[in-house]
Amino acid sequence: MSTLDGTPLADETFEYRGLTFGQNCDIQVNSATGFHGYEVRTSDSDQPRGDGAIRGLDFVNPRMLQFKLHIWEPDIDGQLYEQFWQQVRTAFRPSRSDDFPLFFKRPGQPEQFIRCRPIQLTRDENWTTYNRYGYPPVNLRAVDPRIYGTEEQQQIVPGFSLNRTGVDLPHVEFPMDWTTPGQSESIVQNDGNDYAWPLVRFYGPATGTTTAVAIENTTTGQVSSITTAIAPNQILTQDNEAAVTGADRLVVQLDGATRYANWALPREPFALAPGDNTIRFTYTGQAPTCLMTWRSTSMD
Repeated sequence: MSTLDGTPLADETFEYRGLTFGQNCDIQVNSATGFHGYEVRTSDSDQPRGDGAIRGLDFVNPRMLQFKLHIWEPDIDGQLYEQFWQQVRTAFRPSRSDDFPLFFKRPGQPEQFIRCRPIQLTRDENWTTYNRYGYPPVNLRAVDPRIYGTEEQQQIVPGFSLNRTGVDLPHVEFPMDWTTPGQSESIVQNDGNDYAWPLVRFYGPATGTTTAVAIENTTTGQVSSITTAIAPNQILTQDNEAAVTGADRLVVQLDGATRYANWALPREPFALAPGDNTIRFTYTGQAPTCLMTWRSTSMD
């Protein structure tokens, strides 16, 4: 769901800060650009020792979204037109630093959203003999160019123990438990076409203390580990999206206190590749609970 009252969006409609506009709405859309496709900035060097260039890294630029809205007044006095224009002004008022989700729905596609803020709004108005109409342009800038699915997905990742202590013997009693520890892995699916950056929470054990946690994406080979004590009723959080987008949130925290220094180098944000990812969760000390939360993520 995306709208404030929980009503799903209809095809070819948009919702931004409480304003629903588009097909079959009071405020319609004459044109919209910037929702798909991308532009990159390159770090290729143009002065190599030989022909061509020295290959560098390419990064996707911020996304620019442009609308031409359509506001039409069926009455001659213009009062209804002013009400519509007030709704547009309220929704697209300037925001100094906060990005807000712009939800949209394509025919036959799931709802998605882009975080953006308005950078230009102009009143464009025309008169006829009996009414008035306008096509006001609206420009928005998405510092984070990723397109996210509105459905938030969650999955508990079971612990994977690397210590094998033996086997169970059914007819002999020994003074110690020789059972084989669990070695389970989880399949986490990213339905988008770009890397997703999950929020990972480690909930402290019922008793005792966890001293270190690590998650590994065996599909990509990436490993992220944090060495810190997690007591019962404590939550260690790794916010990988904040690390990538520069959001004003702690990247690694334990109950609101930063643990960034406890994050093992090279401190690369943990990613989910497009498609299926096999996740392995390991720990030392008492077993915590690992909960992973993410959204499908696309770029183009």
